[in-house]
Amino acid sequence: MDITQLPSELLDLVFGQFANILLSDDPNLTLWKDVLPLVGVSRQWRALATRHVYKYLFIECHDEEEVVDEDEMDDTESIDQSSCLLPPLWLTNICLFQHNNINQYARNIIIYVDASISFSNFIFQTVDLLKLGTVTWSNLQYMDICVNTAIENPDNSADNNNDTMAQNLEQAASLLARHFTNIKHLRIFADKSHLSYKPTATFSNKLLNLTAKHLTSLITFLPTRLQLSTFTSQLTKLRLTFAHVDTCYIPHNWTVCKCLLFIYIN
Repeated sequence: MDITQLPSELLDLVFGQFANILLSDDPNLTLWKDVLPLVGVSRQWRALATRHVYKYLFIECHDEEEVVDEDEMDDTESIDQSSCLLPPLWLTNICLFQHNNINQYARNIIIYVDASISFSNFIFQTVDLLKLGTVTWSNLQYMDICVNTAIENPDNSADNNNDTMAQNLEQAASLLARHFTNIKHLRIFADKSHLSYKPTATFSNKLLNLTAKHLTSLITFLPTRLQLSTFTSQLTKLRLTFAHVDTCYIPHNWTVCKCLLFIYIN
């Protein structure tokens, strides 16, 4: 049977299952582009598939390497890998949401960086891209932030002042929490071996304390200093990491919390 002849109700289920299966394990912009053609087949498909395809909002930042022709190099020359890096490459589908005025369909936001950019610069530019205060993202429910190879401070900017940087990162976290009021699932990861780990933890800690009481799922791989004494009874999954010196921040009241719980101390 020709799939284009299926009833609208069945097509809607097919689109939803297809998008969920393709993007559920490791959602990224490359995979999302494989789903995008669904909205271009016909008006009927566009009307049905849009809410499934545009459920995912991606903001990614990667390093882009400049191709060096080794055949044209002198025998005495060596390749400086750092000099082969072009400015960070930003990839996002946010312009499609704004161009088509369909921000209301966004449910999942995936923020990913593996570029040679300071985490503070990355998160500030991310906030600028979202145009918070001008554009509404009130239906977002899932937030996934993954920081892999960002550096801490690439230059001698004001961010090199630790107090200033921490304050700016907390302000960025507060801005996200204020505009993403319906976030229910939060996951934050950063590689401990990278210099970005500490500033990412500062940002993460502020964001967690502002959103934790509303969450049903919280997974963080960064040191946590929670200011909460307990969690909501709606919480179903919790993974927290604490530094040895911060175990006093582990919540003591778990009476209303019936969730799958993992606590790591490192």
